[in-house]
Amino acid sequence: MAKVLLGVLFLLTNGRSINFFSLKQDVEIGSESAKEAEQSLSLVRDLNIAGYFLTIGQRLSQNSTLPALRYHFRIVNSREVNSLGFPGGGVYIYRGLLQIASNDDELAAILAHEIAHIASRHGTAQLSRQLIVQAPIAIAAGLPATEAWKEQLGKLGISLGIDAPFLRYSRDQELEANLLAVRLMADARFDPDAFRTLLEKVSEMQTGEAARAPNFVFDHPQSETIAPEIAEEIERLNTSFRHARASGEFRAFQTSLERLPYPIPKTAVADTRPDSVSKIFTHPQDFYRLGYPDGWQVTRTSPNGAIIAPTDGVHPSRNGDDVTHGVMFDLFDIAVPDRSLTLEQATNRLIVFLRQRNQSLRVVPGAQTQMLVSDESGIRTVIIKKANSSNSSEVVWVVTRLYYQSLFYMVFVAPEDEFATYQPIFEQMIRSVRLR
Repeated sequence: MAKVLLGVLFLLTNGRSINFFSLKQDVEIGSESAKEAEQSLSLVRDLNIAGYFLTIGQRLSQNSTLPALRYHFRIVNSREVNSLGFPGGGVYIYRGLLQIASNDDELAAILAHEIAHIASRHGTAQLSRQLIVQAPIAIAAGLPATEAWKEQLGKLGISLGIDAPFLRYSRDQELEANLLAVRLMADARFDPDAFRTLLEKVSEMQTGEAARAPNFVFDHPQSETIAPEIAEEIERLNTSFRHARASGEFRAFQTSLERLPYPIPKTAVADTRPDSVSKIFTHPQDFYRLGYPDGWQVTRTSPNGAIIAPTDGVHPSRNGDDVTHGVMFDLFDIAVPDRSLTLEQATNRLIVFLRQRNQSLRVVPGAQTQMLVSDESGIRTVIIKKANSSNSSEVVWVVTRLYYQSLFYMVFVAPEDEFATYQPIFEQMIRSVRLR
C-alpha cells in the first residue's frame, strides 16, 4: 500500500494526467450523474425544436476520439449560460448559452467543446485527482475498482448530478478540450473560427462595471484571450472552409427556442440570500479571481485582500470590521529562511495568527479536511467563533492553499443557526477560485 501511495503522490506533484477509472465506469458514473441531474433540470423534449440540435451533435460526435460512446444531447430550458458534459456521453446545453450562438458554426462550437471533454475523459480524471487529495488510502485500497463506487463516493462527500465536482475543469483540460473541439468542427465541415467568436461573446459577459459571470466561466475556466495554440490551430484548419453562416434550419431552431416559455418557478418564500455566484472579483495584478453573489459588497482591506459580504454582513468593531455573514480573503506571508513550509504547517501558522487576533476562536477537533482549491491541494479548517454582538456562536471555515511564497486563504463566516443556508454559496465560491 505504501508503494501505491508514493506512486499517487508522484503523479500529483508532477502534474501528470491520471485516471483510475475504466471507460466502462465512465459510462456508469455519467449515467448515474445524468439521472440525478434530470431530476432537477427542465428539459426540452419537443423533437420539432431539438431535432436540428441533435443532428449537429451527432455529426460532431462521429468524429470524436471515442466515437463508440453513446452520446446523447439535451437542451435545458433555463436562462442560465452553462453546459454540462457527463462522463460516458451525456451532453446538456442550457438555453441561455444556445441563444448566444449567432449561426450553425457557433452552435457546433458549443457542442464540440463538451464532446471534447467527454472524449478526453476529463470528468473521471478530475474525480481521480480529487480522490488523490481527499482519499489516498481509499485509492490504495482499490476504491475505483469496486462495484460499490457510488456508495464509497457518497461517504467521501463527493456528489453526482449537476453539482458533481468533477464537472469543474482545470485550465489545462480546457486548453486540451478547446484544441480538440476546433478539430472536431473542422472534421465535421464547420468553420473553426466560430469557436473563437463564441468565446469572445462569453468573455464580454464578464467585463465592465456590471459584469455578471455565467456559470460556464466557473466550470470552464478560460484565459482572457484565446490561447496561442488554439489560434494557430484555427488558422491552420480554416483555409479551406466557408465562413460561418446562419442557415434556415438554424434560424428556425432559434425562433422555436425564443417562442418556448420558460418553466414556471416553484413558489417559494421570499429570501434575500443568494443562490449562486454570478460576479467576479479579480486581484488588481490578476494573482487570483473568485466568484461571488450579486448584491454582495466588496471592501478592499489590503493590497491583496478584501471582504465580500451582504450589506448587513459587516459591522464596525474595536478591532476593525467584524464579518458576521460573508468571506474575508488575502495572502499570508509564510516565507521562512532556508526552508519552505508544507501546506499543513502554513495553515497552522495562519490559525495561530487568527487566534491571536480573536481569542474566542476555537478549532473543532478533527474538523480539518483536504480539498481542491484551484486544482491544487487545499485544507478546510472548521472553527467556532463567539459572536461579538450576542451570546450566539458563528461557524467559520478557513480554506487555505499554497501560492508561491504565500498562503492564499479565505475565511467564511455565518451564524451557527444559518450556516446550512450559506454553506452552498460558500462551496460555490471555493470552486470558483482560480489562482494564476
